Amino acid sequence: MSPESNDVELVVLYQQGGEAAEEAYNLLVSRYYAVLLRSCRYFLYHRRNQRLAYEGINELARDITHDFLMDQMPRVIQRYEKSKGSFATWLNRCLFNFVTDVLRQRPQGIIDSFQPEEEEWKSHPILEELSIENPVIQYRDVEDIRQIIQRLLDTLPDHYRTPLIMRFWQEMSIEKIAVALRLPIGTVKSQISRGIEILRQRLRAVDLEKELR
Repeated sequence: MSPESNDVELVVLYQQGGEAAEEAYNLLVSRYYAVLLRSCRYFLYHRRNQRLAYEGINELARDITHDFLMDQMPRVIQRYEKSKGSFATWLNRCLFNFVTDVLRQRPQGIIDSFQPEEEEWKSHPILEELSIENPVIQYRDVEDIRQIIQRLLDTLPDHYRTPLIMRFWQEMSIEKIAVALRLPIGTVKSQISRGIEILRQRLRAVDLEKELR
């Protein structure tokens, strides 16, 4: 079995069982572990305003991703069908549902250990795309920036928001995004470019006091 086998080929091999199933499973886990971890971290950032009590996003993301791979991944692969879209999109959707269920079971409380993540935000790739002549980015506290960008990101249509998340939070290449979304590379580039421009425009028009209440 070639490591270059596409996702659907590996999924089919796993679903069929037999000697190739374990190797196919291991290749899928190896291929998507880092992507799932970045997605999990993004989902946790997004849920911070629920004031859940945990020790830190990085540690929790690793734990949740590990549990997802151990407990859910076999069932997720078995349930996948082409009609559900790309395997990458299906996998992210299942992870999101799993993260949501985990967070529902965690105690509520004050979150007080976000400094490492805030430091990372200061050099987040999306900031480089949005900071040009933008006073919101240039002069606001990094935590304010994080909240504003995430709220504005949620207002984007799916066809802009999804490739932006994959590019800047999951750190996927344009080529891999195109494969995952089953779109031409030119379309992906256009969606990312347009999504960034919409975010820039909305940042320029944002009412800081209202947005940060």
